[in-house]
Amino acid sequence: MFFGVALLLCSNAYAQSDNRRAQPERCTPEAMTQSKMVDIIKQLVEKTQGPDNHLSFVYNDITITMISDPAANRMRLVSAVIEARDMSDQQVIASLISNYHLALDARYGIGNGVLFSTYIHPLAELTKTQLLSAVRQVATLSKTFGTSYTSGELNFAVQPPEEDRIEI
Repeated sequence: MFFGVALLLCSNAYAQSDNRRAQPERCTPEAMTQSKMVDIIKQLVEKTQGPDNHLSFVYNDITITMISDPAANRMRLVSAVIEARDMSDQQVIASLISNYHLALDARYGIGNGVLFSTYIHPLAELTKTQLLSAVRQVATLSKTFGTSYTSGELNFAVQPPEEDRIEI
């Protein structure tokens, strides 16, 4: 398997033109829109609530809110985990360590006094595969707070030096 940048090739990449090979035509995926994201989520879960730009749903027993702003080309998925004031010092540290080693694309972050599991991405450049992965990661990161602190998608399994390890 080749690891590198994959180019999407459109029809007949090696079409003959004036007895010379034409350069492959590069395809770009169709831009993601707010309505496409909503359609994908509605296919994934049984019930959604709220307007398209602030849509809430339950995935794997975790409530997630999808917030989008097409004018700013941004989207985010968020799931409230715990009141920040209720976190122990070790939980704060474990969340930061997770953001580096275990969380992949989802992250822990604090906003309005609440620790959230969150995923933030440019809207138009988002793919369906990335959106579905993001939903899984946000839900898993929320669920594993206090235990493994992982998004479940990938683990960089790098152990810090013994003197920097924290028992949680």
